[in-house]
Amino acid sequence: MVKQTILKDKYKNEAGLNEEERAYLKRGRAMFAQNADWLEFESFAFGMRSPVFSKTRTHRKILENPLYLALRDMWLQLGVQQGRIAAPEKGAAKNAPRGKARRRR
Repeated sequence: MVKQTILKDKYKNEAGLNEEERAYLKRGRAMFAQNADWLEFESFAFGMRSPVFSKTRTHRKILENPLYLALRDMWLQLGVQQGRIAAPEKGAAKNAPRGKARRRR
């Protein structure tokens, strides 16, 4: 049986979400709890009907949107649980090689 990872507390906070976004998040949580297919969840979370993209927003505002963050976290967890993507290694981001710095002329 696939072990469900508990969502991070910071994504349980629905402050700042409107009614439509709260309802969408609730549907996303239900799909996550049912271990929905990763690609099906991706289509639900980030498709054209997702309220994440329903308002005109800048790229930065989308990336900071609590609904987007929660859906992205669930999507990534499902991908790892279903073997579709590799789990991040501990400290991988911290120890990742960086590109060479550009020199100014």
